Amino acid sequence: MKSTIIIFSIIFLHLVGCVDQSYIEQKETTQSGKLSDDNVFKDYETALDKAKGVEQTIMDAAEQRQKEMDERGY
Repeated sequence: MKSTIIIFSIIFLHLVGCVDQSYIEQKETTQSGKLSDDNVFKDYETALDKAKGVEQTIMDAAEQRQKEMDERGY
């Protein structure tokens, strides 16, 4: 039991010591809400941003149409 704890402690410390510092820095820079350019999900994020723009356009048009209908008394 004691040797198992020692072995797991050594493995844990070895893994912590081997963490790539550039990976940590990259994670910190991508915390701004945007994905880095080489991320697998970058295309999905771009598509989602475009969809949000389309949604806003539709919402603006619906609001404008509602105002026009209110002005005409419908």
